[in-house]
Formats: sequence, structure tokens, C-alpha cells
Amino acid sequence: MKYLRIITNRSKGSKFMQQLQAYGAKYISCLLAEGSANDHILEVLGINKERKEIVSALVNDSLVKDLLDKLSDKFDKKNTSIMFTTPIDKKGEINMEYEALYVIVDKSNADRVIDISQKHGARGATVVHGRGSGIQKKSVFLNMVIEPEKDIVIMLIKKDIAEKIKSALYDSLELNQDSNGILFSLPVSDVRGLVDQK
Repeated sequence: MKYLRIITNRSKGSKFMQQLQAYGAKYISCLLAEGSANDHILEVLGINKERKEIVSALVNDSLVKDLLDKLSDKFDKKNTSIMFTTPIDKKGEINMEYEALYVIVDKSNADRVIDISQKHGARGATVVHGRGSGIQKKSVFLNMVIEPEKDIVIMLIKKDIAEKIKSALYDSLELNQDSNGILFSLPVSDVRGLVDQK
């Protein structure tokens, strides 16, 4: 069994969800997110965030390759969607070219995560907004508990630059300190639609 994620432009998630269901995928869901455009012109215009959706599902190993090939044919232009899978029931070493890097930080630090990663070779990122419930103290305002806002930054990075990026993030964000963030990576076994990284 593999855990499939498709990061695509907003409003395309429903189409992918329907196709996944038709192909026999299970536990299909969709999250709203933002993508970071690595484009200087968009950055100058102040519109370097793209509205994205993350569709996820469980897919049987025997269906993955054909399913990814069929779905990648549906991409309307290059580099608008990324699909990748992570094995969920494999043990031992996995031969992989990419890693899915997840960095959970306070909302104010997501842009720093992206900047640091791109300076060390990453090409883009997707950000999911959420709330934390860890050990940090929660604020109370008008008798309501205010939970700290968090961002989950997701990046697909080549294995050969992964350690350099993880070390830079760990040191720059001081992730060894309590409540500064969490960084982890998952193996990626199949990828479609990814921009080449240097």
C-alpha cells in the first residue's frame, strides 16, 4: 500500500478525487494550501503565493504506476501539479531519489523555512495552515482559548541535497530549542510532475 499525495492548483482537487475513486483508491481527502512560486517577477509583484490543494489517498502497490501515468496525462501544463507516493508498509531500505520534507513551525516562520531551503537547492514548497496543541502555553482572550497558529511546509527535495537543507533549517531555526518547530522527512518512491533540482 502507498500513500499518494497530489499537490495541484486550487479547484482541480475535486477532479483528481473523482479519478482516484474511479481507479479504486481509498481514504481520499483534500486539504487547502498555498504554494510558493520561485519566480522573481511574481515576488516583485507581491503575488508569490499560489492557491493549492493537496489530495491524498491510499493506493494498492499494483495500481500505483498505471494510476500515476494516467493521472499525469491530465496535467494541463508542465509544473502545475506534483504527485508522489510514500510506502506505508515497507520495511528496510527504500531506493529513492527524493524525500518529502515536512517542517512544522510557527506561522511567522514559514517564509524563513522556504527561503533557507531554496538557498540550499530546493525549488518550491507547499504550506498548509493549522493550529498547534503542544506544550507551549495557550493564551486566553475573553474567556476563549487561543491556540498558536502553525504552518506545515512540505517540500520534495532530491536525496543528495536533503541533508544540506535539513542541517541548514535545523541550525537557522534553532530546532533544538523547545517549541521552535519539528522537522522530519518521509521516503518517496514515485514522483510525477516535479521541476528538476540542481
